[in-house]
Amino acid sequence: MTIKFANMEACEQLSEAMLAKEADPSALALAWAAYAESIADELRVEFEQHGPNIDAAAMESRGYRVLTAKETTWYENVAQALRESKTEQAFINIIGTDDQDTLMPPTIIQDVFSDIQKESKLLAKIGSQYVGYATKFIMNDASVQMGTWNKVTAEITKEIEGAIKVISMEQSRYTAFCIIPLDVLDMGPQFLDAFIRALMAESMIYGLEEAIVNGSGVNKPIGMMRNPDGAFDQTNGYPEKEAIKVTSFAPEEYGPLLSNLAKTPTGRQRVFSDVILVCSMTDYLNKVMPAITVQSTMGGYVSNVFPFPTEPIPAATVPEGKAIIGIPKLYKLGIGGSRNGIEYDDSFKFLDDCRTFKAIQHAAGRPYDNMSFIVIDISELEPAYITVRNVAAGAGVPSV
Repeated sequence: MTIKFANMEACEQLSEAMLAKEADPSALALAWAAYAESIADELRVEFEQHGPNIDAAAMESRGYRVLTAKETTWYENVAQALRESKTEQAFINIIGTDDQDTLMPPTIIQDVFSDIQKESKLLAKIGSQYVGYATKFIMNDASVQMGTWNKVTAEITKEIEGAIKVISMEQSRYTAFCIIPLDVLDMGPQFLDAFIRALMAESMIYGLEEAIVNGSGVNKPIGMMRNPDGAFDQTNGYPEKEAIKVTSFAPEEYGPLLSNLAKTPTGRQRVFSDVILVCSMTDYLNKVMPAITVQSTMGGYVSNVFPFPTEPIPAATVPEGKAIIGIPKLYKLGIGGSRNGIEYDDSFKFLDDCRTFKAIQHAAGRPYDNMSFIVIDISELEPAYITVRNVAAGAGVPSV
């Protein structure tokens, strides 16, 4: 069972601040503070009702994790560091080294990653994996023939070698502010774990979904809306894909559209059995849903009437008027990194009775190639309707 905190108003404020086109650090800090306080309010109620001596089984039944000995020690050290008057020095002394005993236990991140996969359909659908403290991970092209019945020539060897991509995670560091009320530190490791993991999960969902959709490749993953085979610019990253205008999902239009995915850039055939369609929630309700829903002759509605298996996935980070169609397993995302999970930060000194720290996560990802995903223009997408064929009178009717 995954425990769920934070009220809807705090979530909406945080969403607006994180997805704003022009970032406002102060507004973002206040949104994070409100979000953190809403989580803390829930924890205070739980703590007052059950106290610090509730047994592990009861805690687990309420959605809290049963911590390992290493996790308990780590949270106790974090709480001690955050209570100190010289918090920054305490962080350096207690958890600021690269000693494996001071790093955030990987089991914490594993569980956060598991939680966000349950919360985000997009993260659950793509080829995402937790890679621990690894700094690189490997992806291979499933459409490339990895063997031969003939003699292994230099050309075949080159083709197989070219099918392997090694992705570095060292340049893609995602940082989010975590603001923690001091009284949460006194609730004990399990409540502190619930608080920190809730903050990390929310920040990672926003950050990862935005990067997966439209990451430029500059210190972040390469998004589905970008061309990973295009020319890289140090400032703007990889070029954006040109959107293909789509007016309906009728077979005669949808088939040729999906055929763009059926060949690799080198011309090799690619076989797939389903695709995803990622769009904003507004466009799903106003454009996509009417285009894939028809009323049957019995009066009821039939939804998802795509001519090819397609799963629509609303995502807040897709710009309105556009959508992404692609093969989900051909986007690879690795979560991990070699750095400690948190760092002390005192940027927002105007927040009383709180401590601010940075939650740090390394992640790297990219579509396998430029033909793994296509961007479509759905601004003129038309509603679906049942086509009635008008058969000439008497045709096919036996004479009497």
